Amino acid sequence: MQLKILKQDVLQEKTMSLEIYSIIFWVCAVITIVLKSSESLKTKTGLIKLVKPIPALAGAVFIIFTLPSASLFYPLLAVALVLCALGDIWMEINILPGLGLFLFSHILYTTNFALQSTLLGFQLVPLVIFAGCLAIMFVYIFLYQRYLKTTTKEVEPAMLKAVNVYALMISLTLSTSLLLWLSSGVFLGFIPFVGAILFVFSDSVIGIREFHHDIKNAEIIILSTYYLAIFLLSLGAILYTF
Repeated sequence: MQLKILKQDVLQEKTMSLEIYSIIFWVCAVITIVLKSSESLKTKTGLIKLVKPIPALAGAVFIIFTLPSASLFYPLLAVALVLCALGDIWMEINILPGLGLFLFSHILYTTNFALQSTLLGFQLVPLVIFAGCLAIMFVYIFLYQRYLKTTTKEVEPAMLKAVNVYALMISLTLSTSLLLWLSSGVFLGFIPFVGAILFVFSDSVIGIREFHHDIKNAEIIILSTYYLAIFLLSLGAILYTF
């Protein structure tokens, strides 16, 4: 009876912390989207740099606060979100350092998902689907690069190479999140996977806007899908128990 009450208390505490986290996350996310998408408020760069990283930082705090075990999965996920927060700040200053910070965040996401999948044990079906997903992403990167090269903008070849490396890394995040979902057998494990898909979409729009052509309401599209992406990825902390 006492154990049952204890489990209920833990569940209630986690539910409450998720609610608080969600409110902080989405209030700050909406404020950032409004600031970035409004022409009259876009000059408030100092305020944007202050508010923009809060959702990712809130995700890191949420993960540490609800830590279900001492598994490396949770601190690695938190650190990846901290790097996203730092990337959010630098993207407002210079795209290249910002891209570098997001690259390192995806290295951590990929390492984390791959490590846990390995510890769970490799199974044939998840591995085949993982390989298929990765192959699809390689084709996508190839076609995406060809599309960016059709731009009339002046773009340094080195920048396109950097985008290529980043695209490869984010494709690994997506593929390994799928592998972890299938390897774990956790039904709701598809949620972080959907987050990874949204990350790919958001960053693809950034690439098109920066290196190919302007997109109407680009900030709304990029930030809404990005914030939903990291929110869904952060939920891996309560969906998976290692």
